[in-house]
Amino acid sequence: MYDLLIRGATIVDGTGAAAYTADAAVAAGRFAAVGPRLAGEAARTIDAAGAVLAPGFIDIHCHSDRYHIEQPAGEIKVRQGVTLEVVGNCGASLAPLAPERAREAVDHAVGGPGRFRGAVDWLSFGQYAAKVAAGRPVVNAMGLVGHGTLRIAAMGFAARPATPGEVARMSGLLEEAMAEGAAGLSSGLYYAPGLFADSAEVTALARVAARRGGFYATHLRNEAEGLLDSLDEAIGIGRAAGAAVHVSHLKAAGRRNWALADAAVARIEAARAEGLDVTADVYPYHFSSTSLLAVIPPWAQAGGIPALLARIADPDTRAAIIGQIKDGLPGWENIFHNAGWEQIIISAVGTPEGRAWEGRSVADIARAAGKDPFDCALDIIAAGNGAVSIIAGSMNEEIVARFIRLPALSLPEAIHKMTGLTAARLGLGAFGRIAAGARADAVLFDPARFADTATFEDPRRHPTGVRAVLVAGRLVLDGEAATGERPGSFVSRARQTHPQPAGGLS
Repeated sequence: MYDLLIRGATIVDGTGAAAYTADAAVAAGRFAAVGPRLAGEAARTIDAAGAVLAPGFIDIHCHSDRYHIEQPAGEIKVRQGVTLEVVGNCGASLAPLAPERAREAVDHAVGGPGRFRGAVDWLSFGQYAAKVAAGRPVVNAMGLVGHGTLRIAAMGFAARPATPGEVARMSGLLEEAMAEGAAGLSSGLYYAPGLFADSAEVTALARVAARRGGFYATHLRNEAEGLLDSLDEAIGIGRAAGAAVHVSHLKAAGRRNWALADAAVARIEAARAEGLDVTADVYPYHFSSTSLLAVIPPWAQAGGIPALLARIADPDTRAAIIGQIKDGLPGWENIFHNAGWEQIIISAVGTPEGRAWEGRSVADIARAAGKDPFDCALDIIAAGNGAVSIIAGSMNEEIVARFIRLPALSLPEAIHKMTGLTAARLGLGAFGRIAAGARADAVLFDPARFADTATFEDPRRHPTGVRAVLVAGRLVLDGEAATGERPGSFVSRARQTHPQPAGGLS
């Protein structure tokens, strides 16, 4: 007897192949059979006529590292059809940690002090993975190792290239994490402390990840006027390290830089034509989400948040910081120049007194307080103890759509990018497809109604049109109701096969 039989679904199997109508049977956490008019009894049968059955979506770029510890039963991703998400992006992961700097690294990874209030009772990547798994998450998780996290373990927020000894310590921690199942290395060369590193340091670490079968994901050093040079740096690191490269949230930030979009795609396509394994992901909106610390020039972030707050409090240093926010620095991507204060909107503040600012632009807050917006931005950082998140409107929506369409965007191709192609990048042979023997992680949706309903003003509104979500063969969403099942796991790359990506942007 099957555990579940889904009858008459339009199956889009995750490979990019054309849709077809068939039944899908689930048993023991996997698809037992897929085909027309399957025979056999099932504990539960779903009539899926008119609905699409697709592999569960894989979110390769998220920052849910603490979410899986604090809210393992959370429904946010399930209701979007996501069954696996990859944490540890942009150079910030919750492991591995050095005992003497564990809390500092955790604060960095979660966006500032005070955001993770639990006990930091793990150090290694394996211990973090075990903690997530022990919490019985509703969806699966997988992890990258953040270069910034490695740097904090080896040298804190020192504003200099790493010494050979420090590179060796970072390499050893990464080697251990890869052996414990990490998917690869991520960097955030736009953020402190990663921005203090040179390419040679990152190449040495990417080489470790590649040797263990992992890949190198990067938030580029500069996604604005330095976009092309930063792409060249990322591709050069992959070439020198023998590592597959994945560009996180490909974009051209700032109106004056939108014209670079086609050249950026050409850079990636040229690298692929050369035989290099380069992919990218794109988020489907034209606002970015980051920290308000992104307006701070790099030198002022040396030593971490406590040192920055002391600089903000000093009148002369504060004036120097404001001057460089206004005027910029060579090679530094200045988010104020990309978006402007009207389009830099406070999304979360880590202190109770800062909650009144959430949902408002820096310009609006400054006007209401009768302040200069530059001073106001620094005041917000100080009041929030450095834990201030923003969304910033710096992208062109049509360019975002063009990136998403590359090279085309039929429904089978769109689902392939979100499932099979991404599973291949992660080395997960059993994920990302509807086929006999594959893991029964899947989403059943109404293609005429499946849509996002969230807005920046009301971001927690759930999508419409999702009829069911399966994780490991168990229904975690059944119509409008979460079932309470929590069959997710922490997925280790070390236990998976390593197929190569099929091509295109994921």
